[in-house]
Amino acid sequence: MRRRLITILLSTCLLLFITALVGSVYCGRELTAPGLTSERAEYLRHLIYLHFIIAQLAVIGTGVILYFRHRRWCRYYLVISYNEKGLALNPPGIRMPSARVYRCHLGNIHTAELPPPDAPILVYPMFMLSGHSSGARLEQELAAAYAAKGTATPDLYYQPVLGASPWLAKAAANHMKSLIEEGTGILVVAHGSSMSDTPPEPALFCRRLRELLPGTEIALGYFHQSPEASEVLRQMSSRHILLLPFLLTEGVHTTRDLPTDATAAACGKTLTRLPVVAKLLTHTTDRS
Repeated sequence: MRRRLITILLSTCLLLFITALVGSVYCGRELTAPGLTSERAEYLRHLIYLHFIIAQLAVIGTGVILYFRHRRWCRYYLVISYNEKGLALNPPGIRMPSARVYRCHLGNIHTAELPPPDAPILVYPMFMLSGHSSGARLEQELAAAYAAKGTATPDLYYQPVLGASPWLAKAAANHMKSLIEEGTGILVVAHGSSMSDTPPEPALFCRRLRELLPGTEIALGYFHQSPEASEVLRQMSSRHILLLPFLLTEGVHTTRDLPTDATAAACGKTLTRLPVVAKLLTHTTDRS
């Protein structure tokens, strides 16, 4: 209904402008006619002036309508990382005007500068997995942060987590194409979850990888959850394994919880450890 009203108002302004323009041209031509009385000439001049005012009002009205229409679609972008190391990440494939982008991480929501509540806010969780932290906890923390600032809770529109982005698989596939030879397989290792239902992002990522790299053995393992990555590694038929951590940043998990060269050697394989998936995405964005 609101869009229809805007269309009607814009059409009315256009009609008024065209009418005023045509009227001014008609009056101007009549002013040049021979035998025109002074009273008629004065009347036509006033009429031209009136048409000019109507045309200006139509232009101003159009500008006001477009301004409020644009204002209605203005939005802010809140990029929330799981930790401080992920603050530099951007949601892939999304164009965001820098003046409207705000950043924070899960630990500093209450002290960070948040978008004002005068426009809708698109919230981009820079998390690899959907779950409590990227769902209920994030929503509660944001609501509490705005309440503590004494402002109304804005319209928050939560986007899928980073781990669900199809750009991740594209970036990883582009990086690994030159590394894949005969007998090479890919082991994706993801963080385990305490949820009853396993987060779908790692499996979705692997499915996209298989579509982008047909014929390559691609397996999924976890740490702190079954199937364990080390066990999956032993069961793979490929002799050389590209180990791809499905993680946001380098940290304790990459140094402590991933299969090692010794683990691979114990089952007769070799291992190449790749950067975390989110880092591959950053490299791809930098090159483009």
